[in-house]
Amino acid sequence: MSVNGSVRLALPGKGALESATLAFLAECGLKVNRSNPRQYLARIKSMSEIEVVFQRAADIPELVQSGDAALGITGYDILAEHRGYGDEEAEEEDHDEETMVLVRDLGYGGCRLVVAVPETWIDVSTCADLWHLSGYYRTHKGHGLRIATKYPILTGQFLRRHNITHCKIFSPHGALEAAPLTDTADLIVDLTETGTTLRENHLKLLDDGVVLRSQATMIGNAELLSQNPEVLRVTEIMLELIEARVQARNRSMLVAEVRAENAEAMQNICAGLKHRLRAIAPNLEFRITASDLISNMGTGWYTISGVVGGRTEVSELLEVIAVLRGAGAVNVNVTPLTYCFTKESVSVRALHERLKRMR
Repeated sequence: MSVNGSVRLALPGKGALESATLAFLAECGLKVNRSNPRQYLARIKSMSEIEVVFQRAADIPELVQSGDAALGITGYDILAEHRGYGDEEAEEEDHDEETMVLVRDLGYGGCRLVVAVPETWIDVSTCADLWHLSGYYRTHKGHGLRIATKYPILTGQFLRRHNITHCKIFSPHGALEAAPLTDTADLIVDLTETGTTLRENHLKLLDDGVVLRSQATMIGNAELLSQNPEVLRVTEIMLELIEARVQARNRSMLVAEVRAENAEAMQNICAGLKHRLRAIAPNLEFRITASDLISNMGTGWYTISGVVGGRTEVSELLEVIAVLRGAGAVNVNVTPLTYCFTKESVSVRALHERLKRMR
C-alpha cells in the first residue's frame, strides 16, 4: 500500500523491461501517465486508485514481500533468485509464501538462464560432461570449477541436481561474458535471449544447460490480498484485463454476411464451411458461428463470425476468405481483437482458491 491509501504497484524503472512493461500495460488499458522519465511515482488514468512506483527490477520482489508495494511486475528469474527456488524445486501452490505469483508469464521479456562454457571445450556439451570435468579439475588442478553468475542460488541448485559439487560460485562486477576470456572464471551462468552475445564472446550453451526459463511476471503481497478488500478488488480488475488481453493477442475477429433461407439452412452452411476450412488449413485456429439476428441487409441475411488465431499466415487467411466467398459471404471484415473475455477469469479464480487455502 502507500501512504495515501492507494494500491501501490511497483514497476521496473530502467532498461528494456521498463519500456516493455509500460507498453504491455497500455495494451491492457492500463496506461501509466509518466510525463518525466526521472519520476519515481506515476498514476494510471483508467484506475486512479493505483499508485505506480518505479524501482530497480531486482528490488521489486522485496518491496512486494515487505508490503511496501501490494503488487509488482518483474522478471521471473529475479523473483526465483529472491525466493531461493525456481520451477524445478517447487510448485507455487505448494508454498505458503508472503509473495504470490499472480501471472507466471505475461508474454514478454522472455529469456533463459543458461550454463555457457568456452567454445574450446570441445568435449563438454552436457552437464554430465561438466561433472566429469569438475572431477578432473579437483584432481589435477587442486580446485573446483570457477563459475561466474549473478544468480548464485539458482546456479547452486541446478549444479547440485547434476551432482556437480566441486565448484566455486561467485558474482563478479561487470559483464559475465568477459570472465572466461580474462581467466577470472572457467564458465558462466547468465541470462540470454538469443545466445548471440555468448557466441560473440566464444562461449557455447550446454545442450541441457537451461537453468530457468523466464518472462515478465506479476506478483502480489499475500497478506494484503487476503486482508485488504481494496487491494483484492484492484488486483481482480488488473488480472481480468491482463488475461483478456493475453488471450486476444495476435487474434482477429472475422465477420461476414451470408444469405440463407432460414436458420437451419444457415447452420448447414456453417457446418459445411467448418469442414472445408479444416480441409484446406487443418492447423488453422478458426471458430465459426452464426447469429439468429436478421442483418441490416434485409430478410434472409445472417451474420457469421469467427476468430482467426495468431499462427495464421496471410496466405491461409486469403484461402479462408475464398472459401467464405464461395459460400456466398459478402462484407467480410477482419478486425484485431483487443480483449477476449471468457466465461470466468482463470487467474481470478485461482487467486481466490489460493486465498481460501490460506485462511
